[in-house]
Amino acid sequence: MKTKLTLTIIGTIMVLQAILYSAFASSSIDMMFNVGEEAATLAVLFQYAITPAFLMIGLMLLFLRDIALEYAKKLLLAVIIAYIPLFLSFYMMANSPLTQMGISDFAIDIVMFGLAVFTYLKPKGA
Repeated sequence: MKTKLTLTIIGTIMVLQAILYSAFASSSIDMMFNVGEEAATLAVLFQYAITPAFLMIGLMLLFLRDIALEYAKKLLLAVIIAYIPLFLSFYMMANSPLTQMGISDFAIDIVMFGLAVFTYLKPKGA
């Protein structure tokens, strides 16, 4: 798969996640967690705190989507490596009695990880 397309897809999804995490922070916390008011407020603050990271990563992938194949593969490898501990945290969150999360809540991340792995293993030029 073309690295430019993969970087564009993943970057766009991450930018959208950043926007949606901020826009729906309060309502999403109520759906995802079984916690009291103080913990829910803390979770909303965490949503706001994590938003710039998604925005930064998404914009970097979008701005660098035209780079040479060698460097595009390095970006994809960074995405792949970063997803490994993220999937561990997803597992812990899904198994916690404080959450109402399941695999469907992480589906987009599984798709992005799979897309990154596939493109890393079978890359085509930008």
